[in-house]
Amino acid sequence: MSEGSKGAAPRSHGLIRSPQDFYGGLVLIGVAAFALWAGSDLPGMRGFAFGPGTAPRLFAYGLMGLGAAVVLTGLLTDGPPEEPFSMSGPLGGAVLIVILIPMTMYANRIGKSIPGIAPDVVLAAIEIPVLIGLALLVMRFAPRGPVLITCATLIFAISVRPLGLVISSYITLVVAAHATAEVRRVETIIWAAVLTLFCSLLFPWGLNLPLQLWPRF
Repeated sequence: MSEGSKGAAPRSHGLIRSPQDFYGGLVLIGVAAFALWAGSDLPGMRGFAFGPGTAPRLFAYGLMGLGAAVVLTGLLTDGPPEEPFSMSGPLGGAVLIVILIPMTMYANRIGKSIPGIAPDVVLAAIEIPVLIGLALLVMRFAPRGPVLITCATLIFAISVRPLGLVISSYITLVVAAHATAEVRRVETIIWAAVLTLFCSLLFPWGLNLPLQLWPRF
């Protein structure tokens, strides 16, 4: 055996030469197909102006094309064999979703009991720190990537209406950036601000979507 081949990773054989790329591409195509179906009732382009469904469809078609390219990569190029699938990642994200349901009901009761403040604002203020704390606990038995991505998605869902696009986007981006252990906090703070500014200009002004920028009390 030559010296250069000692550290070579085993390759997959058969029609699917790179299973990770092939099945990963299929998942991307499935997500894009679901996005197209979910946004099928949104109006598209009206003349030269973008409609609410234009950007989601463009992104979905782009994701589908990317997924098809990854599938072809799995068929045409050699890659490592398929690795055992671990349920700890999806399980960790599911734990956050399951806990969020009763927590929302309890926090909503607290919000209605506070006069002068909208209940959904109180709901978001309670659930965001609790979700982040739960994510840190769940990360003890589940990979941080799926857990924090799920946490960031839930935070955006519960905060975009009461707290506005600016605050909800910034918190979401910062939490999602910590899904990798190689996160750099200073760069994360700067880039989250830049992307938040981009979203604040794109959706309310560029796409004319009815999204408020700041909290409502």
